[in-house]
Amino acid sequence: MQPAEPDTDHLEPDRRKWVGFWSMIVQQTQNAFNDKAAQFILVPLAGAVGATIFGLPIEDAAGLMIALPFVLFAPLAGWVSDRFSKRNVMLGAAIAQLVILVWLAGSVYFRSMPLALAGFFALAVQSAFFGPAKVGITKELIGSKHLGFGAGVQQMTAMLAILVGQIAMGVVFDRRFITGGGGHEAAWQAASGPLFLIMLGGIPAIVLAWIVPRTPAQGAAKLRLKTTIEHFNHLRELWSDGPMRLASFGIAFFWGFAAFLNLWAIKVAAELTQSGEGFGTLQSWFMAAAGIGMAAGFGVASVLLRRRIELGWVPVGGLLMTIAAVVLAFIDPRGSLDLLTDGPAAAFGSAFLWVMTLLAFFAAIFLAPLNAWIQDRYPAAKRGELQSAVNLQDCLAGILAVVFIRLGFSLLGGLENLAVLHWLLLLAAVFCGAMTVGIIRLLPSHFVRVLGLTVIRTFYRIRAVDAHHVPEKGGVLLLANHVSWADAFFLTAASPRPVRFVMDATYMKYRPVAWFCRIFDTVPISLGRPREALRIAAEALNAGDVVCLFPEGQLTRTGTLQPLQRGAELIARQAGAPIVPVWMDGAWGSIFSFERNRFFRKRPYRVPYGIGIAFGAPLEGAGTTVERIRLAMLDASAAALASRLPSWRRDPAVMANGYQLGQINALPRRARFAGLATDPEIDALPGLAAFSRLFGSRFEKPGTPADSEVAHWVGGDALRSAIEKGARPAVPAVFFDFGTRAAEPLEAEGWTHCPCLAAGGVMVSLSFPDPPIPNAASKAQPGGRENTLGHLLPGFAVGEDQRTICGPATGRVPLPLPEGLQVGPHGLVLRTGA
Repeated sequence: MQPAEPDTDHLEPDRRKWVGFWSMIVQQTQNAFNDKAAQFILVPLAGAVGATIFGLPIEDAAGLMIALPFVLFAPLAGWVSDRFSKRNVMLGAAIAQLVILVWLAGSVYFRSMPLALAGFFALAVQSAFFGPAKVGITKELIGSKHLGFGAGVQQMTAMLAILVGQIAMGVVFDRRFITGGGGHEAAWQAASGPLFLIMLGGIPAIVLAWIVPRTPAQGAAKLRLKTTIEHFNHLRELWSDGPMRLASFGIAFFWGFAAFLNLWAIKVAAELTQSGEGFGTLQSWFMAAAGIGMAAGFGVASVLLRRRIELGWVPVGGLLMTIAAVVLAFIDPRGSLDLLTDGPAAAFGSAFLWVMTLLAFFAAIFLAPLNAWIQDRYPAAKRGELQSAVNLQDCLAGILAVVFIRLGFSLLGGLENLAVLHWLLLLAAVFCGAMTVGIIRLLPSHFVRVLGLTVIRTFYRIRAVDAHHVPEKGGVLLLANHVSWADAFFLTAASPRPVRFVMDATYMKYRPVAWFCRIFDTVPISLGRPREALRIAAEALNAGDVVCLFPEGQLTRTGTLQPLQRGAELIARQAGAPIVPVWMDGAWGSIFSFERNRFFRKRPYRVPYGIGIAFGAPLEGAGTTVERIRLAMLDASAAALASRLPSWRRDPAVMANGYQLGQINALPRRARFAGLATDPEIDALPGLAAFSRLFGSRFEKPGTPADSEVAHWVGGDALRSAIEKGARPAVPAVFFDFGTRAAEPLEAEGWTHCPCLAAGGVMVSLSFPDPPIPNAASKAQPGGRENTLGHLLPGFAVGEDQRTICGPATGRVPLPLPEGLQVGPHGLVLRTGA
């Protein structure tokens, strides 16, 4: 009987688990360095003394010897990793490595190449058992939430260790060999000292493995003879899961390509130096370029995947790998010989090294998401077994890479060796391109989403507020305000989970829209068939998806929250899923919003443009009403505004109120507006000056309306009295009336009267001229209504009694509305009972 699988999907690691994770990272880094340092001392040593294995050159044989243990011992390594605590397996591997390093140091001391090569093979065997344990323990220590980050860090540090081990030992051996005068004895001397130091480096790895907390064993099967030869059974189990099978093939392709590139670079170095003086140094430079690129790629991937595992980076990495490989195939590597004389000075000017670095960087971007995704998908009881099956595939791919190069030299033997190497790289690039096309066809939505979000994040600085309110699992209904055509991308970029959007099925008749909706798994509903629409949306929620609905049913052209449709309430009740209200703050003003009374045809104010997406506290679907949803969305608007307060160190409440004024279709940004110099109401509203500073508007204070050709005026009773006495503006103007008689109608030539409300020096609501209707299908959105004081500004939460507001502009304390006023059901401030 197998033990119950631990819930690592929701694991939030404590301090001990994080200490254990970082100890594991340091241990596997030390292990990788020791492994590669020893191997890259032995490879040039064997080359210098003329050793071969079964007639193969040492660089070819070394690749096979490293891969072979992963093939031979894959089932046994997987069984060990599942049968025992992975921490204990890592500890045993650390002890085994120290013993092998002692063996290697003794072999070199006694000048025995057969014993040294046996130790070389033993190191690879140790790695075959260490690999499944170190990979499998990552999720057990830090859980699914941090797995993308953890896998990226693990791969980055391992690659850095491999890089340092390869470079350091190649250069050290070369210099000691040349200083010793060359020859067999000089080669043995060049290897002896470094191997002794590497041996001492095996001791800290044991201590670090001991620090890692002991994780429970996952499997309980006893060891049988057939366990050691169950290669194909394990592969069959891996392949039985279609998505996992495809991911494993992608990982195997990476390691096959990496093995090809590694051996290809060694062959290039050997050809340029004729395997003589400078060979170790030149191959170290090539390995440095590849290693730095790959380590940097894994580091960047750990950042890209820190919030969630995003498979869209796989085809992006594959596409860029293909381009870099094609470019590298057409660069003459002979210029790299300058590295032997000029060193770092030549490296900065070497196109060959730069392109190799980029190729390795993009390869890491390709691999990291696949590794994290497949680790997350493994069943806990079979994590070691399946990881060993993956390792087996990886090594088979590495062996195929060696065969590919050997076969290429046989078939293209009539060409110069460098020409053969160019053609082989070009063929590898073609194969990489074919793989990438296949991946894009399998993951079109992931690919398009990554590209789209990359563009969005280039032009928008998106900030997620309270994203923890989105449950980590299960169906969730997001209800968001709808401000711009890019809202879906903004929300996708901010959400901690992938989002499916609800769309009116009538748009599906347009082929580009239909294609886009299909690859993004959009939920199409027919507004003419409400019951069917409810059923389809409820099915998506019951399937555990995050579904987003814009309950306004239209884009706002006022900047304020439009009346909510009843469909959202019915969907939430039928599905029984939690509802998370969402507020898009700052989207008003983007080129995709109706700010400046038009969509699209306008220049951005700045790049990047700041957008805040606030996720409100979840509501229970049962019993939720449209009014409760509206109030929750307003709560989220206040939270979104509060997240901006740290940027306003001086008068944050005043600045918040000025910012609110810029989120509606009233006073224009980067334009002039005015108020009478004698109007005391202006000085009582400091938010006006804050709006001017925030949005680049110029606030003028002329003596009379006729003194300034300004189309937007703000004031109170003083300006109203002047208008009633016949004061006319120089141009047709809008009067935003914050006076005590604002609710009373005002008819005056040249003026459009817009009643507004301020309380305690805080601007609460504004009415404004109706925004234009962009097309015949658009619904009217009034800027105000009779007997109201306009729309409540975004950024205010409303009390249950509808008579108090609260938000950053009120100092986060409730502000009572004046007697007889309340916030109505559509966000308009009106008289009680109206």
